[in-house]
Amino acid sequence: MSARTRKPTGPRSLRDLAESRLEGAAGIADEALSSDEIRRAMHELEVHQVELEIQNEQLVSAQLASQESEDRYRRLYESAPVGFLTLDPEGAITEANRFAALLLQLPHERLLGLTLSSFITERDQDRWYFARRSLAQSNERQSFDLTIRLEDGSELDLQVASSGRSMGSATLSLAVLDVTELRATERALRRAAGEAALTEERERRKLASDLHDESGQLLSLATVKLQALAEATMGEWSVDIEEVTGILAQVRSQLTSLTFQLSPPLLHDVGLVSATRWLAEDLKRRYDLAVEIAAEQEIVTDEATRVTVFRAIRELLINTSKHSGIDEARVRISREEPGLVIAVEDDGVGFTRDSGRGGFGLMALRERIDQLGGTLAFGPGSGGGGSCVTIRVPDPIRERGSA
Repeated sequence: MSARTRKPTGPRSLRDLAESRLEGAAGIADEALSSDEIRRAMHELEVHQVELEIQNEQLVSAQLASQESEDRYRRLYESAPVGFLTLDPEGAITEANRFAALLLQLPHERLLGLTLSSFITERDQDRWYFARRSLAQSNERQSFDLTIRLEDGSELDLQVASSGRSMGSATLSLAVLDVTELRATERALRRAAGEAALTEERERRKLASDLHDESGQLLSLATVKLQALAEATMGEWSVDIEEVTGILAQVRSQLTSLTFQLSPPLLHDVGLVSATRWLAEDLKRRYDLAVEIAAEQEIVTDEATRVTVFRAIRELLINTSKHSGIDEARVRISREEPGLVIAVEDDGVGFTRDSGRGGFGLMALRERIDQLGGTLAFGPGSGGGGSCVTIRVPDPIRERGSA
């Protein structure tokens, strides 16, 4: 047996294989290839083998890096202070991290297979339904609040965020965060702001009442005295007295208008829509601004919201009269989830840098709306021109129900 055939068995290199094949077909190789060509072919095989070994090492390194990255992601996923949930097309939970299980106060194995809607309070079921439908139709990131009820009967306010469905995927990935304390603090601040607004409104009503009762009575008494004086003088000063009486009548009319502007009785006795209709009539007389009111019915809300929204509408319409360059405006008042929506619109010059329509008054208005937990948005009118200011405020009745 030759020395070559006495080599130990096992994996063979490309060089060994090449030499074996060359020995088995020496005659053919001698006829087909020269010795230089054979050496060159074997050298190429050796180079190819080295390249394969390098590529194999790179592949192994990539696999190890991928495994390490997956392990890091899994550790972050499980230890994150945010709950992560994956839902199937029916809304059942298929994946949940440790924090989500702690948040929902259920063991991980019990949580899987339950639907998220089984945790959501009855008053938020419609919100969750519309949110799921919106997420199914959009791949954009969305965020919304939901209130859930746990097994022990307690409730949590959750902020839910979704990056949308992945293209071609029917599953839904959600991040949930407990914002119960934050929402409670916000509600407390809103109540404080509401009390401040009510205190201001009470002062307005008291001032309006004083003006109407005391000053109005004095004007009436002065008018009666002048009429008696006119009769006593037998017409000697009748023309002058009539002029003074007319002036007093104008003062009385302006005083009545001022008392209504300070605190419209309709706002407290009837509601927001009725007070806004009176406001439209008043602005027509004072500013020649024709205001169209679109509201199906009276809006039932608490006094703080009613007062703040009415003041906002009044300020926006006066701003329209002064700066829009037009004598018409539209106000839409409606109840939409999750609260009230008020839109004040005109076809004027819009909000330009030089129009003077974005001054400190609107900044203060935004702050008052923020205190109610609402938003103030500026944009063009429905026809693409002019301006539209949209106010959204939460429903305080619903807020109290979830507090």
